[in-house]
Amino acid sequence: MSQLFKFAFGDDEDVEEDHISEGNESLQLANTSAGDPSPTAPTPCLHTLNDLLATLPSKLEYHNLTIPTPDHGNITLARRELFDIRAQLMAEDSTLDDASATGLSTDDIKPNVYEGGFKTWECAVDLAKYLATKSDYLSRILTSPCTIVELGAGTALPSQLIFNFLFPKALVSEPPRTTMVLTDFNPSVLKLATIPNLTLNYQLAGAIGPEESGGDIECLDDLSPDFQAFLRKCNIEIRAISGGWGSDFAAMALPGFSGISDVMILASETIYSPASTRTFTETLLDLLRRSEKAGGKAVALVAAKKLYFGVGGSVDDFLGVLRELGGEGKVVWSTEGLGNGVGRCILEVRIRAEVGVMT
Repeated sequence: MSQLFKFAFGDDEDVEEDHISEGNESLQLANTSAGDPSPTAPTPCLHTLNDLLATLPSKLEYHNLTIPTPDHGNITLARRELFDIRAQLMAEDSTLDDASATGLSTDDIKPNVYEGGFKTWECAVDLAKYLATKSDYLSRILTSPCTIVELGAGTALPSQLIFNFLFPKALVSEPPRTTMVLTDFNPSVLKLATIPNLTLNYQLAGAIGPEESGGDIECLDDLSPDFQAFLRKCNIEIRAISGGWGSDFAAMALPGFSGISDVMILASETIYSPASTRTFTETLLDLLRRSEKAGGKAVALVAAKKLYFGVGGSVDDFLGVLRELGGEGKVVWSTEGLGNGVGRCILEVRIRAEVGVMT
């Protein structure tokens, strides 16, 4: 029998509170009782971009989030509205899986069924804003091969920011290869949130005024071929993976990695549950080791609340598991000193002997 728990995280940063799931909201978690077996995490599955684009509706409703950058002005990112996702889910109710049905309910998370990917969580905003300050790195991805892996992407705000920085590659002949690996526990999240958000930012590039908070846009028949032609012109590969973390997942994310490119692994709000912290950490270090073994340079950035009250996860617990498994992390950004609610931070994670500062 399932029980619902509410976890109040205190007052956190006021970032578009109508559209970002923040700490001052209650995280409603559907948790199985001792008498119920925990669902098994699904096997990792690679999804083709063609298949995901084929499920786009005729129109997308979106909301804009503005990210300031020190050297590139403000970047506006468009994200599909949650009510629009729910409308599509209801229209497809004859084929709803458990994860999609949970997305229609009041539950934010149902462990090993639905992991909250339809919503944008505030640590994803933190990570996107932090990436926006790394001007040297963002400039380098325009001129050097790189692979971006976002674990538990959901609405993929950090990856969207990087994707928008890649648009100038369309003006360059023979641009370097960029591979974006977007992952989420639920295939329905990839289909209804992750990939639609990338197409929104492609369609709206350069067309959003600073005063615009959102709107809607039609998905015409030529969107899919045009979008894929743009990706080819920019030499961008998008790979989408659903399913549970682990060695099979890591092998699918970086298959036969050659080490010719830098690798950055991004994750936000992925350590809230002690039950999955070890598996997440093992996967994170597996990806880092695969890259370094092939001769590439790799770093991971993990954004999280310092303590998830009631749920049990914490940054301290994550760092403990990380050290035990041969990794090391250090705080590169935090809300300490900002005087607002439960602390949040961003950790830079590397294999222990390779700890350093991302430049």
